[in-house]
Amino acid sequence: MELLSEGKTPKISKIYYEGKNSTDYISLGGFGVSYNAMSFFKRECGENVNFIPTVIYSKDTNEPLNIYLMKVNIELDCVDYEKSELFVLSDKNIRGIDKMVLKTDVNEEIFTIKNLLFSITVSENIKNKMIDLGLRGFDYIPIEEFTF
Repeated sequence: MELLSEGKTPKISKIYYEGKNSTDYISLGGFGVSYNAMSFFKRECGENVNFIPTVIYSKDTNEPLNIYLMKVNIELDCVDYEKSELFVLSDKNIRGIDKMVLKTDVNEEIFTIKNLLFSITVSENIKNKMIDLGLRGFDYIPIEEFTF
């Protein structure tokens, strides 16, 4: 994703999928979303998100499926480490969560949490709009219930 956003073309093998696609979210080692989800996030989050179009192919028919790799441009250092129960390695990345508490001054609609890999956090407002629109495949886990 970083190479593509810098205008460089990494060597990527053709990616195939099996089965019927019935989701608006596709994990490709990053955040892949459908055209509907991409349009929603562009409309609701504006410059806070970027997208790079890509294609995956049906293993059975070789039919292309257009998806959009999503990058969230806001990263917040918003974890209250004193109130949270986390497992953090020396690289500072959070590797386990028993309880996570965010600082109270978070006002963004969409963001990533510094040192927490592979997650996107959205406001209750964005979550409700996603549900109302019928976007499928996203997990909505309240911060106070998020563990791994």
